[in-house]
Amino acid sequence: MDVKQRILELMKKRGWSKYKLSRETGIYITTINDWFNENQYTPSRSSIESICGAMGITLAEFYAGIEEHSLTREQLLVLEKFENIPKDRRKLVFEFMEILAQEE
Repeated sequence: MDVKQRILELMKKRGWSKYKLSRETGIYITTINDWFNENQYTPSRSSIESICGAMGITLAEFYAGIEEHSLTREQLLVLEKFENIPKDRRKLVFEFMEILAQEE
């Protein structure tokens, strides 16, 4: 299962349509449709966070439904650690990761 399949699975469990997902998350319906049409765009991190917030689940719970081969052990570990960081300090983590990811 990949990210888009996981979104569809969670929507089905809740009986949500793409329109309901759009309303609950504030993500444009056209963006949601683009994830699943021939363009096959990938949902952004912020979109996945919005989905988790609307569905009342954590990122770790979201990614727990994805096959292990889709995420490396390190990626899963980062998500688990991230969930333990107080929400008011998470912005610092993102800023630090941006700095680390910059090309030299």
